Amino acid sequence: MGEKKNILYTIPNFKTAGSQFVLLELYKRIDRTLFNPYVLVEKFPDIFPAEIKENERLFLTTHVGKRSYITTLAKLLKEKKIHLLHSWDYKSNSIEALACKKAGVRYVYTKKNNAWSKRWFAKSVLSSYIVYNNPDMKERFFSGILLKNKITFIPHGVDTLVFKPMPETGKSNKFVVGCIGVLGENKNQLLILKALTRLPPDIHLVCYGKGDEVYIEILKSYVTEHNLQDRVFFKGFIENHEIPTAMAGFDVLVLASKNEGLPLSIIEGMACGVPVLSSNSGGGARYLLKDDAGGFIFENKNELVSQVLRLYDNPTLKNQLGTQGRERVKRHFSIEKEVNAYKELYLSLLC
Repeated sequence: MGEKKNILYTIPNFKTAGSQFVLLELYKRIDRTLFNPYVLVEKFPDIFPAEIKENERLFLTTHVGKRSYITTLAKLLKEKKIHLLHSWDYKSNSIEALACKKAGVRYVYTKKNNAWSKRWFAKSVLSSYIVYNNPDMKERFFSGILLKNKITFIPHGVDTLVFKPMPETGKSNKFVVGCIGVLGENKNQLLILKALTRLPPDIHLVCYGKGDEVYIEILKSYVTEHNLQDRVFFKGFIENHEIPTAMAGFDVLVLASKNEGLPLSIIEGMACGVPVLSSNSGGGARYLLKDDAGGFIFENKNELVSQVLRLYDNPTLKNQLGTQGRERVKRHFSIEKEVNAYKELYLSLLC
């Protein structure tokens, strides 16, 4: 391959962007005998993770969202001698792709959500390559002649030495349903609250995450209206490294989202040996919980109630699902597999 190649990762910011932990693991683990990584943010340059070296932090904000950003970014790409830009931006515009065309740089983006439009199609046509992390996307978005030969499926991975079963310190004798993630309408925690009203009183719900204040008030009002104050606990934001300890207190992890790509929280729960119940929210969850290895898919509130009761009444099944889920993650969704897949992709595009 010769000289090391310069890779630029782009992400809106490290404050709210959902892909920040995936990108950070990729940045930390990419083979530095082959690549020099840089990271570019649009906002909040003061909260770069400490792991990202000062001289590898980039920030452009003046023209973000405007066509003038194309020239500004293209100039930066040339100055830093970037060979490939890998975008973790969730937006559908083609500004980054056009800047890469202008600078003669390879452009790759990872498709994470289930949104699609003419703008997404244009961005995809302009891309050098596309990574998708929900297997359903291949037929839904990329089956046309212009796209089908420049796509690859790379699922998320987690560090199974960090995300692992932890001791159940201080766990109560209650059966705990847990959820971790943004509190918002799409995540649909309200459905879990509605299910809770039909479950035994010693089944509690613990939610970690910050979110939309209006939606949080809706949840709290429902809790008050249905006298669930002693059974529902909102724990607020949790750092990523604290998740395994939090999950040690869960009997089951529930993801009730209306729409998802490939939910990282499911992989994290499985890696921690926690059985998972997920809504049928777009294909990713079905893929992760294939053949019920690690948990079950529910279609509605009634099925969620039934599945929680099934685990509540059968500790052996609960433990079995937890063990199966962790083994599935170790085989198929380790961070090492994800990083190596991106390494091979970069090499194939740059050689």
